[in-house]
Amino acid sequence: MKIQELLAQYLYKEKSLTLPGLGRFELDPSVILTDTKEQVWPEGAITFTMDRQAQLPDELLTFLVQQSGKMKPLALSDLESYISSGMQLINIGKPFLIKGIGSLSKNQTAQLQFEQGNPVLEKIDSISTDHVRDRTVLAEGETEIDFSHEERKSSKKPILIFGLIVALALVGWAVWLALPKKQATPTVEENTEQTTAADTPVMQQPDTSAVVKDTVQAVAPATTVVDTTSFKLVVETVSSKAKADARLAFHQSRNRELSLNVKDSSTYQLILLVQKPLSDSSKVKDSLRNWYGIKAQVIKPGN
Repeated sequence: MKIQELLAQYLYKEKSLTLPGLGRFELDPSVILTDTKEQVWPEGAITFTMDRQAQLPDELLTFLVQQSGKMKPLALSDLESYISSGMQLINIGKPFLIKGIGSLSKNQTAQLQFEQGNPVLEKIDSISTDHVRDRTVLAEGETEIDFSHEERKSSKKPILIFGLIVALALVGWAVWLALPKKQATPTVEENTEQTTAADTPVMQQPDTSAVVKDTVQAVAPATTVVDTTSFKLVVETVSSKAKADARLAFHQSRNRELSLNVKDSSTYQLILLVQKPLSDSSKVKDSLRNWYGIKAQVIKPGN
């Protein structure tokens, strides 16, 4: 049986069921379970007490292991997964149904409220542990397998000896082939040097003094391009002194250091001094346009 189906059976048997992180269910001992299909719980047969700090009882875990036939870690994992899925349903406003017990949901005060359900139509007598046995105990007629054995002589030793002999033979053969070549190499090198010296013609050294003079005369002084370390941008242009003062105050309130440049009586420019090379002006203009929607213009030197 599944873990969630065993919870109701445990409650019917023990009259109390504690689920970790949720709380405790209690069944009225006066309730008599029958196998009639019309069976319904009398009102108040099952009560629920919320307890977020509730821990899993060892008796419940032992019961789940025995009835499901699963190992203890696996049974515990299945129970935790089932409760976690139920809590997710409760958190999204849906009821968490526990078969044969009832359902849990969250009220307006974030407290868990319980609604009693119908019993599972299964006889409590059907719960038996006969099909589960201790796997560490041998059944009648079984014999324990003895994994011990007498120490056998390793069969790898002859293979290792044979491999060592082959390796030594290959090393000796390689040394034997290398020795004649080593002795013959100096003679070949000497003959090559003598032949090269005899066949190489004597080349006359060219007079490079004239070439050096012509080269020096041909090289013209290069023009050094010096990039400025700062430039100015026109951030805004307005037509009156009052508007210019208002816009200047607005920018200064946002820690933007601007200055006012008066071109004439109807042209007032808000100037931004940028402490960067002039070659970076395009990047600065793009940043102002993308971040602040400002279409700035570079003031050419001399303007």
